[in-house]
Amino acid sequence: RLRRAAPDGIDVYWDTSGHHNLEQVVPLLAHRGRMIMMANLEARPPLPVGALYTRDASLRGFAISNASADELAHVAVALNFLLDRGKLRARELQTLPLSQAPLAHTLLEEGRATGRIVLLPDA
Repeated sequence: RLRRAAPDGIDVYWDTSGHHNLEQVVPLLAHRGRMIMMANLEARPPLPVGALYTRDASLRGFAISNASADELAHVAVALNFLLDRGKLRARELQTLPLSQAPLAHTLLEEGRATGRIVLLPDA
């Protein structure tokens, strides 16, 4: 589906999963595309060097804690602009009572969570 949607490749792939499947993602990048990684400090994925350099592509790390207050303010303005115009959509959100925390863990571990899970205090 991705190749049909972006036949020339994707400009930015932002990996928040922590899986860092570089061998799968790098070939999907467009010329000078970028992959941004921001999870799993212990990850040691294989690096497909050839697919990376022949695209002039780059890998970047991102830790929001490294951003300055000015950078965060600039991004907040841009995000609010896009939200106000309906250009961004929130991911699916599932709420469960805190007493169902074991179920939440099971859903995440088995890959059956369809979005974010938020645990709320039991009523």
